[in-house]
Amino acid sequence: MRAISRKRAPRRTATVVEKTYPAPVGGWNARDSVAAMGAADAVTLENWFPRPTAVEMRGGCWEHMRIVGTPIKTLAVYHQLDGDETMFAFSSTGIYDASFGGNSFQPEGILTARTNGKHQHVQFGDGTTNWLIAVNGVDKPWYWNGTGFVVVDAVSSPALTGVTSTDIVSVEVFKNRLLFIRNNKLGFDYLPAGVAGGAVSHFDLSSFASKGGYLMAIATWSRDAGDGPDDFAVFLTSQGQALVYQGTDPSNANAWSLVGTFQISKPLGRRCVLKYGADPIILTEEGAFPLSALLASGDERDRFAVSFKIQGAFSTAARSYGEVFGWKAISFYEQNALIINVPKAEDGAHEQYVMNTLSKAWCKFTRWHAEDFAVFNKNLYFCRGGRIYHAWTDTGDYVTAADPENGEAITYVAQQAYMDFGTSSLKKPQMLMPVMQLSRNVAFETGIDTDFTERTQTGTTTVSPSGQGQWGVSKWGSGRWASATSIQRAWGGTASWPGRWISGKLRMMSNAVSGKWIGNVMRFDVGDGL
Repeated sequence: MRAISRKRAPRRTATVVEKTYPAPVGGWNARDSVAAMGAADAVTLENWFPRPTAVEMRGGCWEHMRIVGTPIKTLAVYHQLDGDETMFAFSSTGIYDASFGGNSFQPEGILTARTNGKHQHVQFGDGTTNWLIAVNGVDKPWYWNGTGFVVVDAVSSPALTGVTSTDIVSVEVFKNRLLFIRNNKLGFDYLPAGVAGGAVSHFDLSSFASKGGYLMAIATWSRDAGDGPDDFAVFLTSQGQALVYQGTDPSNANAWSLVGTFQISKPLGRRCVLKYGADPIILTEEGAFPLSALLASGDERDRFAVSFKIQGAFSTAARSYGEVFGWKAISFYEQNALIINVPKAEDGAHEQYVMNTLSKAWCKFTRWHAEDFAVFNKNLYFCRGGRIYHAWTDTGDYVTAADPENGEAITYVAQQAYMDFGTSSLKKPQMLMPVMQLSRNVAFETGIDTDFTERTQTGTTTVSPSGQGQWGVSKWGSGRWASATSIQRAWGGTASWPGRWISGKLRMMSNAVSGKWIGNVMRFDVGDGL
């Protein structure tokens, strides 16, 4: 009887696969499920600024000036007709000319004594003089004309009559007319068009603001990209209503009319408005919105928010810190950056949510504990405590002239999106190789997570002096020097738990390096039948 022939089952073997993919140029995604992010997105992106083609290490900050006494709360820049600029610092002791630093970093002295540093300001021309006007709701308004200043009250020149000038807490310009906000008033004050002083009139908004509260801020909105008949004045209340008016003269019912009252979310502080082209950006508890989108109705409004991709993080921060002084948005054109200052504690921890205005990709900056920002002579500055810092410069934080080589190290942290790399099979990650273009050697750490679970990495990095990738492993929390070549590659990561989705992580700490992160190579095993 013939024996039945049995074929031996084929041996199943793992296949080693290498996949290339970009650095997280899509930026920080704090909106989507971690299982639904794009390959170029990041779960975490701190102090890495996403450019369209690479992710760049943010610059540090250099001490520009220091003031003995109370913390600086406001920076304001005066723009002269000849193009020169002057920067002022406001604290609870006084106003200082902060235009020049120097070895001593000390200003010459107080220009004007103050009792509160939290100012709102605007520049206004009355046909004869261009004024920088700063108000705080406690002290008398401060007018600067380029060479001198006036502390404004009912008998100064210019003067404000018919109002207690120390009550004025905010100021805006609409149709060549100064509009003022007073403390705890649901209405605004205004002057005749084209003048910086005179008799002040009041316009009450309480009849149309059904939720009450007080007037928080004023925005000007143009639908024709310039001054014209389509311009609107938008009055934002503390209770989240926007009253839109059109016209030229609030004292004339035929030349001033209500367009509509809109329910929005509550604005974040007095500095919630950023003039950004014809369509200002408003910071609210639900996100940062172009004004045109904020006034739109329907469930789809949120997707038009500038902050839509980081909506989860923004909303959480607004709920947690919405009452803290320091919320502000500023545009820094030299770096194509929109910066939103997020204050966690006054005179304490702050962070910034930063968007690339070209790619609309977001990241987070940490350790710039800024109370206020300003752009002065095309450079970014912020104030912290009694000091002003030139930001986004150098390679370390809080660098001083006395010790320029020992700025504080900046920590760069990123975790990229989870990816299946084109196959639903289980994969066992082996190593990650980030590809970076750096100015000098730097220690870096890599890690690999699977299936949305963060795990501790173990091992040390092995690096090729020639810049070519070699096998090695890396610990999340330690690492060795990368190659000194212009394009630096080093295998890192460690053999990790198997999973269908893989996420690479990169962490660096340095006060002496600048550079870019260009892409990655991930090496993993795909098992036949795993």
